[in-house]
Amino acid sequence: MATRARLANGAAPVPDVLGEILTAQQLAEMLRMQRSTIEDYGRRGVIPSIKLGRHRRYIRSDVVAVIERLR
Repeated sequence: MATRARLANGAAPVPDVLGEILTAQQLAEMLRMQRSTIEDYGRRGVIPSIKLGRHRRYIRSDVVAVIERLR
């Protein structure tokens, strides 16, 4: 049986990807674009996104990878 590493307080460690999750507003500021454009690109699949409940979120490394492919 595999065991997972625990933090000193007994909690499971937070995966690295959680620190990379951005809102549309944060990504828009990072890319210097309108938030509505980011949301549209997310809905259409131009920029990879995930749905968390009713909200769409963007993973920084996924977005960077797409931009690198477009260069």
